[in-house]
Amino acid sequence: MSAHSERRHEFDVFARVKRGDNLIHIGTVEAETEDLAKVYATFTYDEEDWVEMCVIRRDQLHWVRRPQGLFAKEGVS
Repeated sequence: MSAHSERRHEFDVFARVKRGDNLIHIGTVEAETEDLAKVYATFTYDEEDWVEMCVIRRDQLHWVRRPQGLFAKEGVS
């Protein structure tokens, strides 16, 4: 292991069971790269025969509408 290790990112995993079904959020994985996230997602969420599966880095999600927390504190987002 080198002194310069890559930072781990959280990836959201979305999948579709069969054509025409909704794309659903099935979980998350942590990985250093997008390629590793794909591998981790494939093996972590192998309980279904997914027709589609994708990963997106959590910091790349762009919210259109975001729910507020139930116990949101003032000044904290």
